[in-house]
Amino acid sequence: MVMIIFAVFLGGLFIWVLMHPTNPPRTPAQGFLTGRFGRIFQRSTKDIASETEDYAKVIRQLSSLLSAGSSNTTSFEILEKVWDQAPGQVGKDIHTACLRTLTQVRTGGTIQEGLIAHAAHNKLAAKLWNRLAWCFAISERSGAALAQLLDHLATDLESSADMRRALDAALAGPRATSKLLTILPMIGLGLGQLLGIEPFTVLLTHPLGRIAMISGIVLWATNRWWCKNMLSKIMRLASA
Repeated sequence: MVMIIFAVFLGGLFIWVLMHPTNPPRTPAQGFLTGRFGRIFQRSTKDIASETEDYAKVIRQLSSLLSAGSSNTTSFEILEKVWDQAPGQVGKDIHTACLRTLTQVRTGGTIQEGLIAHAAHNKLAAKLWNRLAWCFAISERSGAALAQLLDHLATDLESSADMRRALDAALAGPRATSKLLTILPMIGLGLGQLLGIEPFTVLLTHPLGRIAMISGIVLWATNRWWCKNMLSKIMRLASA
């Protein structure tokens, strides 16, 4: 009976690990994971590359509207309506940015001030909105074509999205290895218990077994921390 219960527990734990693979912290159109040990296996629910492409899309739309002869304010009014019912966090962020920018303009401010104000309220994509504000400032001060500046910004974001996808593909192997190293000790203990070796009896009752169990837990946790930290550093360097 004990072995059956343990087998069910082991199977559930194995499925849980498979459904929650290790994922490194999120990058700026994304936020990053907290450091709680309980979130080591937390799975990211957002596609960073797709989010970045959404931001590039709205900048392309803004550039097209300006190239077609729309004024800055009219362009933001159109974008506010276009992104009003857009799904997802990025769509809501873009809609909020347009609303905040239009509010700033209608109260005597400038588009740059509206974008910077939105960046101050949105830490996840603050860099993007600040860069967009810089485009307006550079165009105003130097006379450079704003549409071309926006096209360059959109191209840079699209390149970042492509790089992110390539990086995720390159890290698929290390992430799979990290997950395998996580579940191997559990599988070994489970097989030993099912075969009648009773490793838990040894680990819990024998002095040397207790030392081995504590050492194993420490090494297991160290492996999880090291793998997570290594992947996190790689993602931070790639996003710098």
